[in-house]
Amino acid sequence: MKIQAPEIISQAESYDGIRAGIATLADVLKGPSYRDAREDAGSTTRLGECQGVDWPEEARTVLVLGLHHLETNPRLDWWERGDTWGNRRLRKISESLKQWLRKKYNIDAHPLPYHVEKGGLFLKDAAVKSGIGIIGRSNLLVNPEWGPRIRLRSILLEGNWQATRALEGFSPCETCEGYCQKACPVKAFRGSRYSRPVCLQQIKTDEENKVAVGEIDENGKRNFVVKYCRACEVSCPVGA
Repeated sequence: MKIQAPEIISQAESYDGIRAGIATLADVLKGPSYRDAREDAGSTTRLGECQGVDWPEEARTVLVLGLHHLETNPRLDWWERGDTWGNRRLRKISESLKQWLRKKYNIDAHPLPYHVEKGGLFLKDAAVKSGIGIIGRSNLLVNPEWGPRIRLRSILLEGNWQATRALEGFSPCETCEGYCQKACPVKAFRGSRYSRPVCLQQIKTDEENKVAVGEIDENGKRNFVVKYCRACEVSCPVGA
């Protein structure tokens, strides 16, 4: 039984709050994040040690999943018990899609971890190549429907599949007043350019200020969680 790429997209998007796209692995590996990581001597991502970890030789296509992260559901991004709730949901969906592809079409799929250092992909590059969004002034992926309120994962598919097209004619940042940059609590956009080291200062602060608002543990106490800053994300008018 043959399967077409639109069928895979349709199945992926049958899950609530999911948008999907397809890109070739070769195109993703040519993306700007890989280029920057190779050229930046200070990069913490060592591509030579992690790129392609446990990737089957036959896996040449990437299925990218984008999960809508509503502002009214902040828990999706809370770091609790070693992961975020958004990642847990995306892992569950990825595994379900893997089983569906194997059972119905005898296609092998390989859900990837989130982190590049553990064998994952640069997800924003993959999402841009697959047409899920564009990179905004905030350095976040911006989807036409949901803005930057989206969480990403990827699945390698064995075989060559027709890629979905990258977005054209979508450039909301060109006429924007820069709400994301103005909202940043640590001024990570000095000179209108995103500074990852400055942004990391806020991330470190968030991690040092865990709050006991998570699930109740076996001792009857609330788990501590990290509430990561979303100021630039929630200030974006696209998809608000």
